[in-house]
Amino acid sequence: MKPFTFSLERMRGYKCQLLETEKNALQALNKRLADIEEKIRLCQVFQQEKRAELQNMQIEGALMRELDECRFYLNNTYRQLEDLKEEREQAAAAVERQRKVVLKASQEVSSLDKLEEKQLDDYRYMEARHNEKVILEHVTNQLIFPKESLH
Repeated sequence: MKPFTFSLERMRGYKCQLLETEKNALQALNKRLADIEEKIRLCQVFQQEKRAELQNMQIEGALMRELDECRFYLNNTYRQLEDLKEEREQAAAAVERQRKVVLKASQEVSSLDKLEEKQLDDYRYMEARHNEKVILEHVTNQLIFPKESLH
């Protein structure tokens, strides 16, 4: 019998390559989302520091120009946070879409793996049947045509 070869090996190779590409895209999107999360965190820290600074300035009796400047920073940070939160929502949606693409590609590779296993099981079954047939022929030949006995 000829050795086993999976009939869709090239297809599976292509699907595996596609899966890796999609996983890399998902990884890049997750990194972008993590970067946005970090920017949000840094803005929130900055905002808290500026609020504390504004309260201290009000207690100490700062000039109106200094208070306005601090409020400007707070308002600007608030707008920046709103923009980042919207960007985070869009990035999270992109991650979810890509996660679905990766899942589908993974399922395609998995189905090809299962198909290969089934074909390999069928091959092994046919190989066992072939071997049984060869052995049966050999035994039958030995019974029908026994070797000349030693005289």
